[in-house]
Amino acid sequence: MQTNIEAPVYKMKRYNHEMFKVSRNIGYMISALSKEEVNCRKLGKQTERHKEMLDKINEEIANYERMITFAVLLAG
Repeated sequence: MQTNIEAPVYKMKRYNHEMFKVSRNIGYMISALSKEEVNCRKLGKQTERHKEMLDKINEEIANYERMITFAVLLAG
């Protein structure tokens, strides 16, 4: 998945280093979510922490996509 969201960054001439940092941080968040999902399976239900983490990741991905869009438009 991370490769898919990073694909437009390779086309950017500016700010690509910063975009990779954001992408890497989203990857770390997804890894933490994966660990929480294991906990949810053990408990047999979705935890509040899992819901919050999932919402935060989705929000960060949306922000990342907006930043990519603006960066591509500014570079074009």
